[in-house]
Amino acid sequence: MQKVRPSIPDENKLRFAVLQPGARLHYAVPALLERAGMLHRFYTDLCASLGFFRIVGWLWPSALRPRSVQRLLGRQLPATFPHTKVRQVRGAVIAEWIREQISLAPGSGSPVKAMMQRARAERFGGANAIYTVIVNDDIDLCLEAKARGCRVVHEVMLNPDIGLYLNEEYRRFPDVPRPLSSLEQIEAGRMKDRRKYEIADLILVPSEFVYRSVIRLGAAPEKVAIVPYGIDKTWLNKEPATVPGRILFVGSVGLLKGTHYLAAATRRLASRKIPCEARVIGPFDPCITGLTLFQGPTYVGQVPRSSVQREFLAADVFVLPCLCEGFALVHLEALACGVPVITTPNCGSVVRDGIDGFIVPVRDPFSLAEAIERIITNPPLRATMSRNARARAREFTWQRYEERLVCALSRLPGRKSPQDVELCSTR
Repeated sequence: MQKVRPSIPDENKLRFAVLQPGARLHYAVPALLERAGMLHRFYTDLCASLGFFRIVGWLWPSALRPRSVQRLLGRQLPATFPHTKVRQVRGAVIAEWIREQISLAPGSGSPVKAMMQRARAERFGGANAIYTVIVNDDIDLCLEAKARGCRVVHEVMLNPDIGLYLNEEYRRFPDVPRPLSSLEQIEAGRMKDRRKYEIADLILVPSEFVYRSVIRLGAAPEKVAIVPYGIDKTWLNKEPATVPGRILFVGSVGLLKGTHYLAAATRRLASRKIPCEARVIGPFDPCITGLTLFQGPTYVGQVPRSSVQREFLAADVFVLPCLCEGFALVHLEALACGVPVITTPNCGSVVRDGIDGFIVPVRDPFSLAEAIERIITNPPLRATMSRNARARAREFTWQRYEERLVCALSRLPGRKSPQDVELCSTR
């Protein structure tokens, strides 16, 4: 006879209010919590599935939409997601945001702040736990939640050392236009990170790389759980159309993603007469790509999502030499398409060195070029890595992400069980 796990009294069940601006991971967290019976309310800033924006696509011709509006209209909730649990910002905030996009004038307020104000005014809708992906602007809100007896789960999407890595890289390459961010501002942000770790009952991180950084910054190890992200399993069913020698990079062009090291590796491969082409898909500033430092690849720019998938399927190898990343979802997309991945230890990657790709030292274009050459000039090696890549991606579907996420939430007080501990293994 099958054993039945004792039911949890209703008063002890976690009822989450999720605070999430934007549509990160295609609203995966609120959707998965809803499916697990743990979502009480979802607070967001602007969502195209609700209210005014449901008809914007009909009334606003696509050719006249600013790019920011076009991206917003892609924020679509999953088809079965209950709209009754969603709370976005008020109409006045939406109208002000649209005016800003049309006039390109600076705004008077932030949709994210308005989102937090609504959550505060509604006392999180009666939830007994909050799940926040906001970086640090919500510290006071988290303190209010704790004062009301709510448990606080904080997801760390970005490595807290990211500012330090970037500051060091701008010092190495002073000719690259630099954003206005001083070392003092970076350190102030890190202190806010530490404060947020103190407040949170549970800290979720997507990779070992981020785990080590948050612990060094002061997070209590017993409060931190590693929950790597997932990918839609439909990516695993696509048929590759590999172009020999095609090197692919997907991401924003700049120092943080290490595009300049890919450029240096590309130039080195060209000097060695290795037949290849590096294609960079993602937004870029011509003032940056025009620098000698970035010369070598072909900069395609942003393309529609469907076209990005075709780029993966055509790639011979995928390269992302990041200086600092939380978890590169593009790695999973490449692996799912059977493309070997070359990356650095600082990418929070699930790539296994020598099995489904190579891990090369950060800031090392010579090792990068050597790894690329080994794959694109050795078809048997590439074929083996391709098979291993797809097998690896199957370990990181959305279903596995849901299992790991729900399991990690069991680490909150009163929620842990031996069965949950077994399910939590990610290694």
